[in-house]
Amino acid sequence: MTDLFFQPLDQARMQACVNGVAREGMCVVVYCPQAELLNYYGHIFLNHLHEAMPSGTIESYSPSDSDVLIENFNQMVSEMSVQEALKPGNLSEVNKVWVIKSAQNMDPHELELLGQLLQQFPGSKVRFILWMAETEPSASLLNALGAKMMRWNIALPNSAETQSFWNQARAAGVEEDVRPMLEQLKLLEYVPAALRAVKESKSSGAVTRKNKKSRLTTLQVALWSLLLVALLMCSTAMVAWLHPGAFAWLKNQNSDPVIVKAETKSDAPTEDPPEPEQPVKPPQTTQTTQTTEASPPKLPEESKTLVANGEESLLELPDEALAGKRWAEQLPAPRWLVLHGAYKSLAIANQVKKAYPGLKNSRVVPVYKPKEPLASFVLASGPFESLQFAEEFTKLSTLPNPGTVRTDRNLKNRLNPVQEIRTKP
Repeated sequence: MTDLFFQPLDQARMQACVNGVAREGMCVVVYCPQAELLNYYGHIFLNHLHEAMPSGTIESYSPSDSDVLIENFNQMVSEMSVQEALKPGNLSEVNKVWVIKSAQNMDPHELELLGQLLQQFPGSKVRFILWMAETEPSASLLNALGAKMMRWNIALPNSAETQSFWNQARAAGVEEDVRPMLEQLKLLEYVPAALRAVKESKSSGAVTRKNKKSRLTTLQVALWSLLLVALLMCSTAMVAWLHPGAFAWLKNQNSDPVIVKAETKSDAPTEDPPEPEQPVKPPQTTQTTQTTEASPPKLPEESKTLVANGEESLLELPDEALAGKRWAEQLPAPRWLVLHGAYKSLAIANQVKKAYPGLKNSRVVPVYKPKEPLASFVLASGPFESLQFAEEFTKLSTLPNPGTVRTDRNLKNRLNPVQEIRTKP
């Protein structure tokens, strides 16, 4: 189903959480007052996380499996050396992501123990995602989970956001898929009755047509079955008429085999047995040669690469993104920057920038990933003359997340699309 969000900020926060788990060594606490909305956004979150980390595995646990979860973690660490378990390593290398649904039902000391295990053994390359509904996580619990824990609060939508969400669903043709969720959240009353009535009438008409089609299909199956039985009987009668000897066993099925054998010997003809009938060969059909139109030759790999590069050169960045790119190119070296996630569109990046006061002076910079012609938009704060100044900036409470400290060289290397070099085999 198409990913639909009640407000663009929900999409931005979800994308930031995906990037934090897959590339920055973060864990996530997802909280929502309603379990239905938490499950809806949670499944979208996990689908994007699968795409971001295809090599890692995602496993789900319930609060009753907390002992099994801790035992699995201890077993995983025991199979590693002490140096491997204590070494942080590459933050983008994730072996397992454990999703604990209904985490609000777990004891606080168990959650604190999980946080301590993660902090003590970063080399395990394990991430946690806690789904918490109804009960909001306390500040003491979040502090116990450590600094590597992101928080995503999902707010209930208002009437305007619900109507916008319904219009998006209608445009995508998936309103019937989201209707049960809106009914459980008691948000469907915000949708105008006229829009709901039109869709319900269309649904009833579709059901009626489906029932008629199923009845017609059943009648067609019955007619075809009768036709096949009639053809089978006709073919059997034709074979019996042409080759009566093939059905002689039916006549002698109830007779005594000894008597039949004696009668056969006494009545044996003195003439030479007739020669067996030669099977009639079907007339040979002349083979006709069919000519087919020659298919156009395929483009070689070098030509495909040139075409792709030509299409990429036509893509133009917005003025604001170009300004951010020029700003990044002119940064003096060495300098330190704080990056606050990558977003798929410039509009989402600007919304996140306006939502957090700490990003007031940040720049929107376009960056490219390998093998992707389209740019993502990064919010970059800085530059800072030392690593210490950059790390102190990440501690501000007015930021969406602590961010990631990178050098100016790291950002400059991603300002242009990476073209894949192909050689002849």
